[in-house]
Amino acid sequence: MNALAIREVLTNTEVPASARLVWAYLSVAAEPQNGVSIIRDLGMSHGTVTKCVGELSRRGLVRRVNGVLLPEVPQ
Repeated sequence: MNALAIREVLTNTEVPASARLVWAYLSVAAEPQNGVSIIRDLGMSHGTVTKCVGELSRRGLVRRVNGVLLPEVPQ
């Protein structure tokens, strides 16, 4: 993932700040993460993580594969 793609997501004010944080976390994680690890590591509620993942999915910024969340580069 290149710096331009990262900047594009992190500065997109149409994406809620909490969703941008989740995307950034997934992008720098050493290994694939799931909702439980996001809740634990970022201290977010289950509902907030669910909303963030839904928003990111709708925008094509994350996909779920075999129970883990993988960040996508913006198109």
